[in-house]
Amino acid sequence: MSSQQKILRSALFTSSIPFGIFFSTHSHAGMDVYCEPSTEIQTNAYTACNELPALTPANDNQTNMLLLLSDLGIAKFNIQEEKSTLWTTSYSKVPFEVSNLLVNSRNKLPNARKPLKAPDLSYNEHCNSLQNGAHAFIQQVKTDTKLSSSEKDMLIHERQKINECENTLALLSVNPNWSAAARQYVSYLNATISFYNTNFSTATKIYSVLTNVDQAWLKETSQYMLIRSTLNEAYQSGVGEYGDLVHDKLNQNLLTTFFNNITQYFKLYPQGQYAASARGLLRRGFWLSGKHDLLINEYVWQINHPTSSVYNLELPNLPYELDRHVFQSKRLNIKNLKDPFFLSIYDLMHMRKKETTDDMVISWADLNAQKIYFKDSPELFQYLQANHLFYVQNKAQEALKYLPQRAPSSINSYLQLSQLLLKGRILEASGRNQTTQQYWENLLSISKTAEQRGLAELMLYRYYAQQQNTAQFIGSSAKIKQAYLQQQYLVDAANEQSLMSVVKNNVATQDQKNVALYTLLNKSLAYQNFDLFNQAYRELPSNAAQFNTEQYTAEKYRNQPPFANFLWKGASVSNSIKCPDLATLTQQLQVNPKDLSLNLCLGEYARSSQAYTILNLNYLPDDSLQSFKGTYFARGDVYKNIIKTGTKSELTAYALYRAIQCYAPSGNNECQDKDVNKSVRKQWFDQIKRDYPETNWAKSLKYYW
Repeated sequence: MSSQQKILRSALFTSSIPFGIFFSTHSHAGMDVYCEPSTEIQTNAYTACNELPALTPANDNQTNMLLLLSDLGIAKFNIQEEKSTLWTTSYSKVPFEVSNLLVNSRNKLPNARKPLKAPDLSYNEHCNSLQNGAHAFIQQVKTDTKLSSSEKDMLIHERQKINECENTLALLSVNPNWSAAARQYVSYLNATISFYNTNFSTATKIYSVLTNVDQAWLKETSQYMLIRSTLNEAYQSGVGEYGDLVHDKLNQNLLTTFFNNITQYFKLYPQGQYAASARGLLRRGFWLSGKHDLLINEYVWQINHPTSSVYNLELPNLPYELDRHVFQSKRLNIKNLKDPFFLSIYDLMHMRKKETTDDMVISWADLNAQKIYFKDSPELFQYLQANHLFYVQNKAQEALKYLPQRAPSSINSYLQLSQLLLKGRILEASGRNQTTQQYWENLLSISKTAEQRGLAELMLYRYYAQQQNTAQFIGSSAKIKQAYLQQQYLVDAANEQSLMSVVKNNVATQDQKNVALYTLLNKSLAYQNFDLFNQAYRELPSNAAQFNTEQYTAEKYRNQPPFANFLWKGASVSNSIKCPDLATLTQQLQVNPKDLSLNLCLGEYARSSQAYTILNLNYLPDDSLQSFKGTYFARGDVYKNIIKTGTKSELTAYALYRAIQCYAPSGNNECQDKDVNKSVRKQWFDQIKRDYPETNWAKSLKYYW
């Protein structure tokens, strides 16, 4: 996630959720997790990174919430993909990380509460209205005919001075020569100063007096501000020594006053200008007072009344708020969940693979006991049953009975996409690969949205990659359109023949050719296939030196594979040990692959800064590299082979030095070969000190690690 996204997400989730920094942090959430997309398909183990646009146990709660909220017509989102070259692509449409989805979600139906002009970067709820409060006050003052021009100027000037929460502001002195209206506005400003100074008791006293004035705006706004002031004062009463909220410390009288103030506001102003906001503060009060059942009921009401004049759910805050307030709350009681939306999130959450002994998996009996609450959503309930059978009970074929049997001609909801995904997973579990591949291809053919296509492509990736079906990744008719999946195929899965075919393919883009060529050079060198490396080397662009990662490099080259890494000029180890440039070296190795001097020189290249950034050359290979034939180059083996010859020479002296240095300074082997005991390293150390005492290598060695 980019730093800009992180800042935006922080602003959204701390400024509009009251007291957010004190919520429980034990939940699974993707906010603080570094993510890279993967071609591995979810199981039922939790992930914040490899999210799917389908309701799954593995998804973060917030992802599943957004999918259901979208189906309910409340949320909309567009998963962002970075615009970059194929080489630098690191985000995908599917899978995606939960934070990317959340940051790019919006209300499908507008919030009835007046929107903030911009979020204030604050952890404190009371600071959020600094800008909008100023705007509303100034507009009111400008239109009040009871104020003189000089009084208006004074009031506007004083309100503009209230622009921060960090520093304590002094109260204003009331001039008895001002008009009664001006004095009332100044009193309101003093209440506002006290509010932002966190002197909520004083603010409450002044607002209480102002609820009895004749000026309509001051009267209603003060009644509303009483709600916010008593809420913050009640919260303040429960803050512990280290800034944490201690519910037992909360002043219950203040909480009672808070709820009375909301009741009074709606009694006086049932359609008031702050009605939607006041209704939102109500659920904050429920959370603070521990009325978890009433809090859930309020969320349910809001979700089911998106066209109400007091509708106040706001995306992208809502999923985070719901997760923290409801599903991660210690007060969560399943008996309070009687709505399909909340039960679905709860059920999927409790079908995950257990990570700790405290994790609970919902039983089949407990799941079926919920059926009465899904009378208006029978397909959703059957989908949950199918998930339980598949993920928890491992009864794949039985799960199939709970899913639609007919293949649709289009996909119209995330629930429908979820059903299709699970059905395909069940087919995969049966081992019928050809049938399953056709199933995913059919899903791709009926997909219309980017999320639908992305999911189908992800499910097809493994089949095409195993078949080395390069045509499905390259060219305009390729089924796999996602850049990340194309990149992963070329970097991880494609074999020698497939990569060379891309390099020479007229329908491949230059981006694709570059990634294929770099991978071909990298892996053929790592696996000592010098014939293939030399063939690929001839395909390097004439300006390969410009393709590097240095800061001064033009962006169009810096965002491409660093071909300059293969333009190694050689090295002079000593007067008798000299290494040619990489192109010459690999041509010589193609003829004499077992020549120890030449292999030692390849080790010198592997040690160089140019080779250090080359994928996997300096590290042990992973399974993805096994698409290449050959023996993985380990310079530690070269040193051992030279030592084993028993030849007394400068080459042996250097090999001894380098073999010992493989373990410097941590004692961990960085030369990719099999580790040797410290006693063997001691023998090497003694040998170089005894046989080559005058060499700089022997003199510089003080340890054998």
